Amino acid sequence: MASTSTRGIIPTAALPGPQKNHAKAMKTDLLGYLEQIAPQGDFLKLPIPLVPTYLINHPDLVQEVMVRQSRRFHKPFNVKYTANQIFGDNLFTSDGELWKILRSVLQPGFSTERLQDYSQTMIDYTEQIMAGWQPGESVDLCAAMGEVTLRTSTRCFFGLDLYSSQAGDNLLRFIELFFQRISGLPVPAWVPIPSNRELKRIIRDLNQFFLPIIEARRQSGEDHGDIMSMLIQAQAADKTGYITGQQVCNEVSNLFAAGYELVAYSLAFTFYLISQHPAVEAKLLAEIDRVLATQPMSTEALAQMPYLEQVLQESMRLLPAAAITSRQAIMPVTIGDYTVPKNSMILIAPWTLHRRADIFPEPEKFDPERFSADRQTSHPIPNFSHLTFAAGPRACIGKAFAMMQMRINLALILQRYRLIPAPDYEFQPVFQFNTRPRDGMPMVLQAR
Repeated sequence: MASTSTRGIIPTAALPGPQKNHAKAMKTDLLGYLEQIAPQGDFLKLPIPLVPTYLINHPDLVQEVMVRQSRRFHKPFNVKYTANQIFGDNLFTSDGELWKILRSVLQPGFSTERLQDYSQTMIDYTEQIMAGWQPGESVDLCAAMGEVTLRTSTRCFFGLDLYSSQAGDNLLRFIELFFQRISGLPVPAWVPIPSNRELKRIIRDLNQFFLPIIEARRQSGEDHGDIMSMLIQAQAADKTGYITGQQVCNEVSNLFAAGYELVAYSLAFTFYLISQHPAVEAKLLAEIDRVLATQPMSTEALAQMPYLEQVLQESMRLLPAAAITSRQAIMPVTIGDYTVPKNSMILIAPWTLHRRADIFPEPEKFDPERFSADRQTSHPIPNFSHLTFAAGPRACIGKAFAMMQMRINLALILQRYRLIPAPDYEFQPVFQFNTRPRDGMPMVLQAR
């Protein structure tokens, strides 16, 4: 339970700033706009036409939406519509019994045993990307972390390394177009605009690439140790006929789309924050050196690096790549003391929730000790206050996978290099569906 009680809905007229400029502020600097209005209340009505839209900014209200009354909310219409056009029925947008079926089919792909198998792939690709680096050179860390995430994810999900391939390029463009579409008004797939034609071509090419692979694996029955193989096995056992080869392709592509940017940008943000805080860097490097001096990287070694996880958790608190999420009410819903009408949009912004001073004292300070065992005993962080991977039954299914990959990447790279921002680099986070650095992130590699 947070230390402050929730406050009532603040209507549009009471929001700070010139009323006519709200739409412009949201468009030009959404993160800054949310920071400006969030302190005014825990339940704000935003000046958005047509659809009643609210920002909730208290963990108790988040729990109401994500857990206690989660069945009264679905993904927003534009997200469901676009995702269903592209993926068909899928875990990301499905609800009810269908969601339960898909979640139960996919969950074994992220079991402890599977994660143990994936860890070596994560280690190998981190080592490979560093093999191409030279001390003193500048690398765009966003691009570099995107490469290692692409290679790791496609190997673990599809059993293939798709870096520098047409299929890999199509996957990345597919993600870009998907996020562009769900960020705006939904456009039917049949409308002959250039982005629809391009998306249709990419989906056709991806299906032509993946479906024969899926069919060949189905016939061979061989388990390649990846999520696609696991889904193909589920397809063989499925008596309903629901899990088709196309569904296997859709679900694995959906998993990749959901996690690719979150992991890549979270890593870039973490390296940047470490570079700006020498005391944190020194303590973290000492832990990494101590553990890896006597053993190779492994899941067992990761378990001996608690400060590494604290640093990552604090980075994702201060600079959450998933800065905003949303739900849409499918009926009138009472949240706290207020009832919102059917079809209302509820925005939940980790960007502002993670900056509540009553929950995170000195919220702009980068302080990994917030997540230490001692601090959690003396000043526990309330549930539903740290939402990088969402919460409740719809929490990110790949959380453990993403956390393991990021810890492995951080530890191995920092064992070998210090990363220093390039001269004249100015860090500026912006929101484009996910939070990202405005101008990339050029970092100079300094050998240790």
